[in-house]
Amino acid sequence: MFRSIKIIVFTSILLLDVLRAYSQTNPNPQPVQQIKDTLIPNKLVSVQEDVNNQLGLIYTVKKLDEGKNLVEEGNYLEAEKILLESKSWLTEATEYHYSLYQLYHRQQKNVLLAKMEKAHAADFGHARDQSYFLLAKAYIGENKLKEAVALLVEIIKSQNGTMLSERAYKTLQEIKFSDKAQ
Repeated sequence: MFRSIKIIVFTSILLLDVLRAYSQTNPNPQPVQQIKDTLIPNKLVSVQEDVNNQLGLIYTVKKLDEGKNLVEEGNYLEAEKILLESKSWLTEATEYHYSLYQLYHRQQKNVLLAKMEKAHAADFGHARDQSYFLLAKAYIGENKLKEAVALLVEIIKSQNGTMLSERAYKTLQEIKFSDKAQ
């Protein structure tokens, strides 16, 4: 849950910073004020923060928490169902947001949109890798070790050098895919 809050804070700060930078470079600040009024009536409201938005990050992170609890309880089959659905959506959403970023970053007039989409792609990518890790844990519990290996390796490729990649590599060692360093 703390990770969810960090993601919201990061995205909110990025959005505010982008709006501030855009308003300083924009000779006509009125459209920026309209954007601010729309996005920040009393506080920043993002579609990603809506807990009922099935396309949003927070909704899916709640599903990951549900899956994590099931893994911890040893209910691997139920966890697998929830985590497979979450993994699928998070993978697609990451790719969609990154595609939008690539489109918008080439256009000077859409710098704001490019930065927002890049932040969303990063946030969804981190959540995607969390879903990979949880699903790998469920697979290990079901003795589907080859499926777990594939996911753990993807995490290491995506998150190399992070705590999550270290946990993934440690898990590869625990299931005897990789040797432990002496």
